Amino acid sequence: MTFKALTLISLPLILGLVIGIPEDSGAREEIKELVIKGGGQRVKLSGKITFVATHSGHKEIYICNADGSKVHRITSDSGLNVSPALSPDRSLIIHTGYRSGFADIYQLNLKSGNRQRVINAPGTNSGAVFSPDGNKIALTMSFVGNPEIFVADIGNSKKVKRITKTSGVETSPTWSADGKFIAYSSDAGGRPLIYITSSAGGQPQKLAVNYNHCTEPSWSPDGKKMAFNVRKDKGYAVAVYNFDDQTTKLVGRGEDPSWGPDSTHLVYSDGKNLVITDTLGGATTPIVSGLGRISEPNWSRR
Repeated sequence: MTFKALTLISLPLILGLVIGIPEDSGAREEIKELVIKGGGQRVKLSGKITFVATHSGHKEIYICNADGSKVHRITSDSGLNVSPALSPDRSLIIHTGYRSGFADIYQLNLKSGNRQRVINAPGTNSGAVFSPDGNKIALTMSFVGNPEIFVADIGNSKKVKRITKTSGVETSPTWSADGKFIAYSSDAGGRPLIYITSSAGGQPQKLAVNYNHCTEPSWSPDGKKMAFNVRKDKGYAVAVYNFDDQTTKLVGRGEDPSWGPDSTHLVYSDGKNLVITDTLGGATTPIVSGLGRISEPNWSRR
């Protein structure tokens, strides 16, 4: 393995009440089973969902329960905070922030309110997501010239491993359930499509789907399905690819899909709402609205 040494910073930033996390916040309470209506029956959902909203006039990060209750704003920078992702144990959020004026990766502890800048390599650093064991992150970095996929160790983020090497733009990494593979979007072939490669690096394989514009992949926790965005009718739709029968179906109109812990329900944004859809029964349920433009939801794996 070849590792590239970078100058990275761990800079503590205490958020406290400034970011609006009340003492009894859902961000600090034990996860309970939540109930919503879907597919003609009541279904139990669990976990937390983090997302971006513009209610304050800026892109800030919020968190809520899986039924849309207990919505809390997590950042208050009056700047730009995007691409949030929850750790497997739901204790941390990793995201891209622009406090320095550049796109850096921050890690936010939901219990203490402490935030640390963990990656500030030259260029753009974005789209970080935790590995299933929580020990690594995959992300897009452009210090090599064009945006590529890298993997960094949470315990030693001063070293990162380059996973892709193309002349295109690679974005939106997502891990397989066992952590052995990473899927991502790449336009190396001219149009953005979904590719899969080893999390240790290697020859990528294109996901065989009948769409020529595919972005924002999300690998289901059971490893059997891939959700992603496709271009449709001058907008975006959410598609699901099934690895078992190699079929693809559309399940909603929106962007940024993210799987729930049950590998059946997805959350996505239709612009004004967070929407949960039952990918088997077809029912959809808006769960959060009234916060301006909503985007980039990420549902915890448990």
